[in-house]
Amino acid sequence: MSEEKGKQIIEFVPFGTKDKIQLSIELVKRMIAVKTKTGKTCTDEDAFRFMLMCQARKLNPFEGDAFLIGYDGQHGASFSLITAHQAFLKRAELHPEFDGMDSGTIVLREGNIHDLIGDWHMPNDRVLGGWATVFFKNRAHPMKKRVRLERFNKGYGIWKDDPAGMIVKCAEADALRSSFPTMLGGMFITEEIEAAGAADIARPVFPGNTGPAAANGGTVVDVEPTPVPPAPERKVEEPKKKAPTLTRKSPAAPAARSIEKKAETPHQKFAALLAVGNCTPDDFIAMALDEGWIDLEQTFDKIPADRVAEFMRDENWAVIMELLDQRAAKRASEAAAKGDLL
Repeated sequence: MSEEKGKQIIEFVPFGTKDKIQLSIELVKRMIAVKTKTGKTCTDEDAFRFMLMCQARKLNPFEGDAFLIGYDGQHGASFSLITAHQAFLKRAELHPEFDGMDSGTIVLREGNIHDLIGDWHMPNDRVLGGWATVFFKNRAHPMKKRVRLERFNKGYGIWKDDPAGMIVKCAEADALRSSFPTMLGGMFITEEIEAAGAADIARPVFPGNTGPAAANGGTVVDVEPTPVPPAPERKVEEPKKKAPTLTRKSPAAPAARSIEKKAETPHQKFAALLAVGNCTPDDFIAMALDEGWIDLEQTFDKIPADRVAEFMRDENWAVIMELLDQRAAKRASEAAAKGDLL
């Protein structure tokens, strides 16, 4: 970067305000950027890119809308633009179509699945996921999203202490992003991005900043320009007409037996489990065909009951969910490459 660019000042009006702000590389490195755990600082290029992204998205880092967070990765220090949850909500609030939002947790209680409002739940409830519904003033149908806890939960940091609160934020972000792609497209919750080492990073607190961003830190990550690439697809080498016989146990596998008691047929039990995982029978059929687990002419209802029971075994269910997640991530990555992501 040239010396002239290093001294450049960017001036713009943040979203939802009338007053201009100014950003410079020196100011970003001194007041906004957070060093990695090993003490590495951002480069001038990182700081300048942060300035340009704030300008493009009209984010005000002085009000806690955005931070430049560093973490130590496998290939050295990396820095990402973190957009605070408050900025996400502010944009939705000002959208002319926004008419409120409901959100909460999905829990398993005594064998029954309940959608609770907010992140409060009984001590014996098992949190399965989160849900959110965005309402519109002039659209016929609201935007509804349901996300599965085990897809995002890393088991450490704030996820360990408050999984219900975190998964509700995931559902809210997913629903709002899908509702208003022009204003929120390209913003992702931190847990949606597999950024190694970014889970337990420091958060900047500006003098006099007592808002939600100062208390909670950034909760939405915007990694330029595309989301993380999906994990390599795993193939389960099994003859056709046989369910996968895998031995890997998953501590996060759903309590299939509890749900089975409330369903009438194996197919209904299996469909209930897929619904908890935010998947449909059609999603499973497409994946099972690709993996060679079923014949081409088989539909969901025509899968033999004994094979459905095999699919619902905990060790097989864990792999089914992993493969479905990989397929969803691959579709998102392909859409992003085409510029169609949200």
